[in-house]
Amino acid sequence: LFSIGAIASSPLRVRCIMATVEHIDRLVDARELIDARLRLSIVAALTNLTSGTLRKLWKDVHGVRPPNGKLPESVLSFITNVRADADLAAFLSLYQRLNGDFEVDSRRLLKAWAAHQQLCGPLDINAAFHALRDVRAKLVSFIRCPKCHAFYIYDTALTLTSRCPFCATSPV
Repeated sequence: LFSIGAIASSPLRVRCIMATVEHIDRLVDARELIDARLRLSIVAALTNLTSGTLRKLWKDVHGVRPPNGKLPESVLSFITNVRADADLAAFLSLYQRLNGDFEVDSRRLLKAWAAHQQLCGPLDINAAFHALRDVRAKLVSFIRCPKCHAFYIYDTALTLTSRCPFCATSPV
């Protein structure tokens, strides 16, 4: 027969406890991302939780059903003026400064987004996520301005991103 101590410390029991703790951590991350209004398909990708669980969580947090509709294809969809471009550049610089790279992780995203909110004011977390994703995937460039030396999102497809949003210098 097995002793209770042997069962409680068995490798299977430890794995079950760890799986439960990991699940709880993912739920906590999802709750914080939903509280920030990150779209559910992105929350699902970051936390590996099911859409049913996330929909219920959204309803519990916000009291309404989550928004439907297609997500923007690129960060460029969020850049509607020079201020938006500058805000996203500031977020990316802050994210890189805090984390050393552009790897996307739910906790790193939340930490940098919250810091940006405190330092610079409101920023749509969905725009922040898309900026990270697009820079990391090299869909847009994140370059240093030759005049003011600030980093910014550069893409020739959009007039707003063809110049530095801080000093209006063209990189070419």
